[in-house]
Amino acid sequence: MENPQSAHAGTAAPGPESPTAVAAPASEAGTAPDPEPAATGTSRATGTGTTPETSAEPETITALEASAVLEVSPEPAPIGPIPEPDAAIAAAEQAAARGRARALDLPADGFGRLAEVSVWIAAAQGASPPRPITRARAVLLAADHGVAAGGLYPWPAGATARRAAAVAAGGSPLAVLARRGGVGLRVVDVAVADTADEATPAPATGYRVRAGNGRIDQDDALTVPELDLAFATGRRLADEEIDGGADLLVTGALGVGADTAAAVVIAALRDLEPIDVVDRGDGSDDERWMLRTAAIRDALRRVRPFASDPRSVLRVAGGADLAALTGLLIQAALRRTPVIIDGVPGCAAALTAERIAPGARAWWLVGAEPGDPAATHAVGTLGLRSFIDLKTRTDDGSGALAAATLVIDAVETAVDLDAAAATVRRPDDDLNIPDIT
Repeated sequence: MENPQSAHAGTAAPGPESPTAVAAPASEAGTAPDPEPAATGTSRATGTGTTPETSAEPETITALEASAVLEVSPEPAPIGPIPEPDAAIAAAEQAAARGRARALDLPADGFGRLAEVSVWIAAAQGASPPRPITRARAVLLAADHGVAAGGLYPWPAGATARRAAAVAAGGSPLAVLARRGGVGLRVVDVAVADTADEATPAPATGYRVRAGNGRIDQDDALTVPELDLAFATGRRLADEEIDGGADLLVTGALGVGADTAAAVVIAALRDLEPIDVVDRGDGSDDERWMLRTAAIRDALRRVRPFASDPRSVLRVAGGADLAALTGLLIQAALRRTPVIIDGVPGCAAALTAERIAPGARAWWLVGAEPGDPAATHAVGTLGLRSFIDLKTRTDDGSGALAAATLVIDAVETAVDLDAAAATVRRPDDDLNIPDIT
């Protein structure tokens, strides 16, 4: 079944790659010659060890999670067929919603997108009315991108680490949105280049892929083993959250340069030009806009030979955060868990994930209108629509967290209206008068 929030369900064609083909062992990935020498993959190690550890996840803000660089990655786990949300349940919930409205003297389609989202959740759960969301979880992946060193952004070195530490400590607008919305928040360092300061919460181990992604206008973002590790890390994070009881996931990316890498990934997969995806949403001046356009141009020149292989696109031009997001989105779909995505990195990961595992998009909701040309191209290609438009430009999950609150409320409304309608008996019920609204 197609995602009920799709703008034109069934019209977006899946990519040419099959799940089986792209889940090949690491030795088979990226076999085409690189336009330039590949990155060496050597970078400083931080953390306390290389053995992954999993700890119980609290409901509130957690500490930054990181570990030492791992040079040897596991074999990529095979990706099975993506299940479909329950189409019969979706149809039943749509009919039930109209019945509730009629019983309560409300317009049949009066709740608009709120009703559509409740139908989507019902289909994902396989239950009508849908069950209330009891454990929504946001996973934010933090990573630095080497391309930012080219002067594309006004922020100083260490900005990513400081932002991640502020979110983890609960002292950021993002943390407030999560707290007020009842969404558990987890910040995971997969490739942050610098630590913020000595006051940063002590890191856990098991998730860090490398210290900063490669500079994609000059070098590869990741090595093949790093790509496989990042992808597996995203799948692992999804499993951990779902095994812990999560029934709704929210994603975001924290990292200076993530939007540029995401724009390159989208342009490569969609065969677009730099001018089609470049944006100055951060208020950059003309000089920075030109630098960014040039960086996207150079990165696209390096990645175009790999455009037919989405995993290689992530390796050459994406990064650990985008690869992990891609793995998370695919694993969530395999586990029949809905996900709200946000921002250009989230849209780039979604476009890549759909190419790797066609049909996964039925499990995703674009939380907020990204307002970025690259993301707009990705959303349109996926055949999805944004749920709300708050004019947010942060890419860190803020829009998705705001949308998550409305999704939770929409499901609660459907449940409460169902209970209220059950207590109402209209005089014409026995006459079997059809609903013609």
